[in-house]
Amino acid sequence: MSAAPAIPADPAPRTVLVTGAARRLGRAIALACARAGWQVAVHARVVDQDALETVAACARHTRAEGVFDADLADETAVRALLPRVAAALGPVQAVVNSAALFEWDDAASFGQALLERHLR
Repeated sequence: MSAAPAIPADPAPRTVLVTGAARRLGRAIALACARAGWQVAVHARVVDQDALETVAACARHTRAEGVFDADLADETAVRALLPRVAAALGPVQAVVNSAALFEWDDAASFGQALLERHLR
C-alpha cells in the first residue's frame, strides 16, 4: 500500500475576478466565492459605495483587495484589468462575467438604440 500524497500546509490561494460585483447578482456571486475561500477581485465600472461595501463584505471571509474599476466597453481598460488583478492578488484561476448594462426603461422609452446598448 502506498502512502497518501502530502497535502501542503498552506495551499496557494485561489483567486476569482467577478465583474459587476458591486450590486445585485454580481455581489451575491462575489460573496459566495469569498465564503468558499476564494480571494475575490471585485470589479465595478467605477469605485462607489456599493463596490466598497462588497469588498468589505468579502474581506470578512477571505482576502479582498480593493475595487478593480474598469469600463468594460473600453478595450484598453479590459486588457489592463486582469494584469492589475494578478499584480494585487496573484494568478487568477477563474473569471465570472456578471457585469451588465442596467438601465431603467419602459415601453415608452425603449427603442433600437437602447436595445443595441444592452446587447453590446
